[in-house]
Amino acid sequence: MAVLVDEARWAWRGHQWAHLVSDHSYEELHEFAQALGKRRLGFQGDHYDVHTVDRDRTLEAGALAIGSRELVVRLRQTGLRDRHNKPTWQQEAEWLPGVEVTRVPPGLAGALEASRVDARAAHAVLLGDATQVALLLDMPADTDITHEARSFATGRRADGSWSVELFIEKSGLRGGQGR
Repeated sequence: MAVLVDEARWAWRGHQWAHLVSDHSYEELHEFAQALGKRRLGFQGDHYDVHTVDRDRTLEAGALAIGSRELVVRLRQTGLRDRHNKPTWQQEAEWLPGVEVTRVPPGLAGALEASRVDARAAHAVLLGDATQVALLLDMPADTDITHEARSFATGRRADGSWSVELFIEKSGLRGGQGR
């Protein structure tokens, strides 16, 4: 059981990219990616894409380097290979720093309150896909992040800024609707 990363050989947007996966569980993968400051929104259904700098950081954090073919074989063996599970996020609202975040679905509003994050200090984006709604808060590096906020999928990014992501399943909203 390990977090695995293949070689960074996939070119896109001026970078070479690798795939970060777990051969045990998605939970293990999400925890590992969060510790590196990767956004949960970057989850590609069964992997995270990481560019060369992030790949080096994954190796320093304990990921095992393997070839691309081996990576796919191990995903298939554990039943975690799912090319059709990729979320298709659509932006539904956006708030700039200094603006009060409003019109957030009840479940996310409760999570935001429980996280004790001052969303007015953040650049906030509300996103949705077929099954869930997410509130993404990008906070400046000098923001004091509470212990409560760190339990809400918060990641410290390479530039020192914070990314707080709050998710709720649409089925948990009244009538299964996110609006």
